[in-house]
Amino acid sequence: MLPLNSNQIPALFQKAGTLARSGKPDEALKVLAQLRTMAPGRAEVPFQIGQIHQQLGHTDAALKAYGDAARLAPAEVTVWRAYVNLALTLDPSSRTMVAKQLKKAKLPPAELKRLTTVLKGSGASTKRVSKTATKAEIDALTDLLNAGRANEAEEQARALLARGTNEAVSMVHGVALAALGQADKAEHAFKTALAKDPDYGEALAQYGQFLVKHARRTEARKVLEHARRIIPDNPIVLGNLGVLYTDINAPREAVDVLDALLKKAPGNPAGLFTRAKARLTLEDAAGTLEDLDALAATSAPTGEMLALRAMAEKLLGNLDASRDAIEKALKTDPNHLRVVTMAANLLQQAGDFEAAETVLRDAIARGVRSGSVYRMIAQGRKLPQDDPLIDEMKALWDRPDLPDEARVDLGYGLVKVMEDHKNAEAVWTYLSRANEVMTRLHPHDMSKEQGDFDRFKAFLTGFDTARIGRCGYDQNSTIFITGLPRSGTTLVEQILASHSTVTGGDELGIFHPLGFEQVAKVAQAGGHIGDMTDAQFDALGRAYQDAIDTRLPDADRITDKTISTYQIAPLVWLAMPKAKIVALRRDPRDNLWSIFKNRFVPGLHRYSYSQAALVQTYRLYTEYLDLWRELAPDRIYEISYEALVDDPETEIRKLLEFCDLEWEDACLDFHKTKRDVKTLSVAQVRQPLYKSSVGKWEPYAEHLTELLDGLAKIEDGNR
Repeated sequence: MLPLNSNQIPALFQKAGTLARSGKPDEALKVLAQLRTMAPGRAEVPFQIGQIHQQLGHTDAALKAYGDAARLAPAEVTVWRAYVNLALTLDPSSRTMVAKQLKKAKLPPAELKRLTTVLKGSGASTKRVSKTATKAEIDALTDLLNAGRANEAEEQARALLARGTNEAVSMVHGVALAALGQADKAEHAFKTALAKDPDYGEALAQYGQFLVKHARRTEARKVLEHARRIIPDNPIVLGNLGVLYTDINAPREAVDVLDALLKKAPGNPAGLFTRAKARLTLEDAAGTLEDLDALAATSAPTGEMLALRAMAEKLLGNLDASRDAIEKALKTDPNHLRVVTMAANLLQQAGDFEAAETVLRDAIARGVRSGSVYRMIAQGRKLPQDDPLIDEMKALWDRPDLPDEARVDLGYGLVKVMEDHKNAEAVWTYLSRANEVMTRLHPHDMSKEQGDFDRFKAFLTGFDTARIGRCGYDQNSTIFITGLPRSGTTLVEQILASHSTVTGGDELGIFHPLGFEQVAKVAQAGGHIGDMTDAQFDALGRAYQDAIDTRLPDADRITDKTISTYQIAPLVWLAMPKAKIVALRRDPRDNLWSIFKNRFVPGLHRYSYSQAALVQTYRLYTEYLDLWRELAPDRIYEISYEALVDDPETEIRKLLEFCDLEWEDACLDFHKTKRDVKTLSVAQVRQPLYKSSVGKWEPYAEHLTELLDGLAKIEDGNR
């Protein structure tokens, strides 16, 4: 873009940029609004306004600003690319509007053609005109692949490419090479196709599928999501995105794409099976059974299908049906890893650790030697030092061909064994390697965590505490229990669920997506929490209650132990004024060490494998609570884990009082309460309170300098 000439304008422009980068987008927008008045013909100003609005999620405002910038600078490629890329994420009418404006652009012909093609991309495929290979020749290659003749397809594709570069032939060549197990050459072929046309939808689809199969999930997500913008109905794109989202524990996104796939192909077996898994993660038991029934109508159920059915029936409270299904699963596929681990998981949730261990050890005896099986046994109890299983685990760990994900599971299992035996150096050996692998497989974006906090804080501008109790759905009195993982949330839920009037709901994960769906609608138009209506908050509370009634139909009052509640407390206050929020505090050294040494569901808590990310997560947790305490100190109850284990009766009495519950001795004898527990604390809550978990970080202090120094800086900043 042309440089700005005025001295005043560049200074203001620099100020706006500094404010935006420092997490003050509203102030940056005010400066840019001033600039727009001073320099109405400068395209840079609406362009920067559009970028800030897009980062804030204000898509309507961003689209308008980019449109203004495009009119002012019709030849500026950067503006048009941003404008088109945003439109691709929006509804068809927005894409049509941008496509009409694009006709007036003064871009180089090749760039104009590329952007026009991208905007017109729809359906399952794109139209291409090939200069070095005929359509018949390309179709013949595809027929060979479909017939399983990958060798012939590869040879013929190579011969066609000798005539010259052709993106369609390169893509087919990549598919053939991948089928022949030549991964490096296949990837080169896909990249060759995309170098010629970065928006070639089918090549993106095939490359994305290749990346999914090789567990390169971060790259796969970027490639497949780009493909979906271009060919949104393509079954390869939708199916692989469904698998990918399920693998990275993004079940809502998985269901979204799989719904689209199954709308086009209602009986697609892979789509039904993957959606059943995603629905189960969301604890949509009825939906899971619906998909499994559709599968069973066309083929005999596999062991994994039966195991999924067992989990779904358990969620619905149909215990006999659940037991029957898991027994059938074990008979059908006794050596299937997921069948074995799901069967053991069901038993552990119910507190039957002995039966779970029997299932796992029997599987090992049959040759099912997987890191996850060993890990589940180790986490179930303390293994004696002479248990031959430990030597088996070490021998498996030493194998150089052990797959990454198996190494991760095995590593965390060995961490538990070595910690039980107080071998700190061995703990660190296994843990550091396991965490290194997890960091590589599931990278964490620290800037996103900070950005989420900054955006929601900005959204709370003008928050009126007087509205609490005057709006929302007042027939819900859920007790939300929140805090960082491993801070004692499961313990507190077990205490409260031991009360005769309370049902433990576990981590329901319902309110956060419901709340942010409403927030997004207001934020996209540039609004704040004060712009949310009473009707919106009432509908939000009712939607949560409807979900609870479906999942826990016989419960009068429940606990919801969803970790992320600490990030959205004001929405709870306004949507359900009678709900309670209990927040756990624990010595951050113990808390973060416990997170660092445990394996979570892949894709969840990605910060847990890095000391720097753990420190940031703890800092943000304290900042969230500080902000809520400043806004409404009486609406959130903070309880110290250390105080609870030191003087349980006193702390439990105070907790019950905050929750408007009468004292019951069962709350002090919480470990005797029989209920399913699904978190890492499944074993601990079956025991009375103990203090041995305090100070667990100390033997590892020399390895935790980054974490300890980071916590010290936070402490210094709070003084």
